[in-house]
Amino acid sequence: MAVVIPFQNPPLPFYQFSTTIENVEYFFNVRWNGRDQAWYFDVLTLDNEPIASGIKVVLGTFLGRTTIHPLFRNGAFAALDNSSSGKDAGFYDLGTRVIVIWMSTAEILSWRVNAEYPDPTAT
Repeated sequence: MAVVIPFQNPPLPFYQFSTTIENVEYFFNVRWNGRDQAWYFDVLTLDNEPIASGIKVVLGTFLGRTTIHPLFRNGAFAALDNSSSGKDAGFYDLGTRVIVIWMSTAEILSWRVNAEYPDPTAT
């Protein structure tokens, strides 16, 4: 089942939290890069072992897609714009206008198939 990653809002320039994905708890380090005007996050195990670092939150791509850890091989993170503005998350947008979700590979495939081949009987 898709998981909405619980980013904090109102935000702090740097914060940490944990969340559960597929019955496994992960730590997230989140930081704002003022020079780049973008949010970045790291994913770590409960033992603080890095899984992926420096993942930039951008729309239109699977985040951390080159990571080989099972969390990224069995699913993907994606940033979604709730307003359809097409703009990446500003300082106050992450967790509100822009959300990050994790979807399993099966959910991604189902979503893509349904988007390409919509149900002709749906009204």
